[in-house]
Amino acid sequence: MPSQRGMPQIVQLIALTEQIRPMAYTLGHEICTIGREDTCHIIVPLRIVSRLHARVDRVGSRYVLFDADSANGTFVNGCRIDTPHPLNDNDLIGLGSATELLHFSDPNQTLVAGHLRYDEGAGLFFFKEQPLDLSALQFRLLHYLYQHSGVVCSRENCAEAMWNRSYDPFTDAHALEEAVRKLRSKLRRIDPEADLIKSRRGRGYELIP
Repeated sequence: MPSQRGMPQIVQLIALTEQIRPMAYTLGHEICTIGREDTCHIIVPLRIVSRLHARVDRVGSRYVLFDADSANGTFVNGCRIDTPHPLNDNDLIGLGSATELLHFSDPNQTLVAGHLRYDEGAGLFFFKEQPLDLSALQFRLLHYLYQHSGVVCSRENCAEAMWNRSYDPFTDAHALEEAVRKLRSKLRRIDPEADLIKSRRGRGYELIP
């Protein structure tokens, strides 16, 4: 959402359907609750949405989305999250399904440096100077993404890098998504605000080093 010169740049969750109330909610330092209950800050009156489904909290300089043990899950850019997810400008949020219901807008977001490096001699990845304990599959996936930093890597190419074979969307889609989820989880154990691996819906994944 473009800002006007001289106007304050506010951070908002913007509804993508008229059923949601309010249509735009300005985020501050307080927790924003999202769900079906009338007591939530953002009310989503859909049966697949839990009474208290998710929340957004200010953590340092970032706004972080948490799933509140919902029955049907919380999604960002089409992917289900099961760890706290630092939100980025233009992220699309689904509640109960991947269908996009909310748009996160932060036109003045501070970019966070990744601090990821690969020590070729040791054969290890370090994040913020801490070594990453990776399985062989996780290592191959991260190494491929690292070699193509800043470029969207297709699911097919990520699968070939991990398994050294062609990608089968019917059998491999969940396993690939799970591998990416575990990589993100390991990075966030070191820095809860880490958001280096981006999902590019319909295209693949991109590493922002």
